[in-house]
Amino acid sequence: MDPRLQKNYKIFFRRRLKRMALVFLVGLLAGCAQLPEYARPQFRSPGSGISGVGEGFTYRPLTIDDFRAASLPEEYDRYDHHINAHSCISIRPAPESQARITQGIYQGQSFFVGSIPKVSFQAVFVPGCSWWSPEVPEQRKAYVLQHEQIHFALAELSARQLTRQAREELKDYLAINNSYREVQAELAAKLASMARAAMETSFDEHTDFDEDTSLFYDPRAQREWLEDVELRLAETAP
Repeated sequence: MDPRLQKNYKIFFRRRLKRMALVFLVGLLAGCAQLPEYARPQFRSPGSGISGVGEGFTYRPLTIDDFRAASLPEEYDRYDHHINAHSCISIRPAPESQARITQGIYQGQSFFVGSIPKVSFQAVFVPGCSWWSPEVPEQRKAYVLQHEQIHFALAELSARQLTRQAREELKDYLAINNSYREVQAELAAKLASMARAAMETSFDEHTDFDEDTSLFYDPRAQREWLEDVELRLAETAP
């Protein structure tokens, strides 16, 4: 059997067994949710720019020093003793993305046509809104950091998949308006909408990962996730 397929089967059955255990426990605890609402994956809204220039850095290994927020976002403040880390991750157009806007005249009326002939997306980690709990025990720091690294990797994989999809979708895409700024705004909104949709599509995978590794301290399961995302990153490297 293909080693990759064999590994996927192992991950699948481990999840099924773990979820069966969770369902049993949930029944005993009067129907509590598998993953608390405050622990569900959240993403930073993508920027509306085309250039991709902005705060944060693209995919690389994380360190604890990358978490620079002084506190959690206000809506999570009351859960600060339950959250080990909060990563602020987004998907945005890469700097090499290009928009083209040309002007034309039809029956004496000026108009502008915009297109996106070159596009790439990237995952971005924003230190300024990423928080690390001072209460993380020393022996759990590596586990928590690895956990956030996998979320970052999953976002990067989504960005790479979006790049492939966007290049096909935008081949024939045109924004037409009698205002240069309106065309520019439409192109930027189109890219932001695509990035938002990609993050929403990846939500289930991030949730699966959290249910496998956040509800339990399970280094083995988390290591399997890490190996899987590292393999997928290598396979999809630009």
